[in-house]
Amino acid sequence: MVLALTVGGCTSVPRWQGLTSAQLWTMAQEEFAAGEYGDAVETLERLILGSPGFEQAADAQMMLARAYYLDEKFILAQSEFTRFLDRHPGHPDAPSAALGMCRSNRELSPISQRDQTFTEQALQICRNVSSDWQGTAQADSAATVAAEMQVKLARKKYDTGAYYLRLGVPTAAVLYWEEVVALYPETEWAPAALTGIIDAYTQLGYDDEVEAARTRLLEGYPDSPQAREIGAERGTDGGA
Repeated sequence: MVLALTVGGCTSVPRWQGLTSAQLWTMAQEEFAAGEYGDAVETLERLILGSPGFEQAADAQMMLARAYYLDEKFILAQSEFTRFLDRHPGHPDAPSAALGMCRSNRELSPISQRDQTFTEQALQICRNVSSDWQGTAQADSAATVAAEMQVKLARKKYDTGAYYLRLGVPTAAVLYWEEVVALYPETEWAPAALTGIIDAYTQLGYDDEVEAARTRLLEGYPDSPQAREIGAERGTDGGA
């Protein structure tokens, strides 16, 4: 009998048992404000699933997405921000949810040496947010993230080109560096890629291509350190 009582006394009861929708919402807000994001997620999921017609359903959905984000569960955060937009496209928080999708993918983007699938996804999503929500602060923030992703992708391709040049395959290096210039012309890696192209064609002995790449660098990126270096060299050798 004592054992039975002990076991019965240790039986756990869900903390939200018997609470109304309004009480669950208050609990979730308090947990979120206290930084208890895991608990907030559990409470919000209980609220959303158990009371789909709850008056603050949209606010609860947005808080759920933010709780996942702040708890560094970025894949789940992206899913919830997307779900919010699907269910509440006209809500005042829709631009913030769109930016949340953008930022979640940025957080999933790895260092440049690794596969950049999430970086490419972040770039596309953030570009869409910037375009779809023009005139908002969220669109400006998304554009900033998109620019960061462009730099990372450009560096990845630049580094790959440099790797092939070190391997002694300058033609492959040129292919990657041309992609840098074509896809990410506004990044700092574009003039660096043109310098790499000059080096590769120099190794191959393709004088016409070397001169063409130099011209592209000087005309397209006249203020870049690489262009200034070439200009200085030409001034030293009499403009040849």
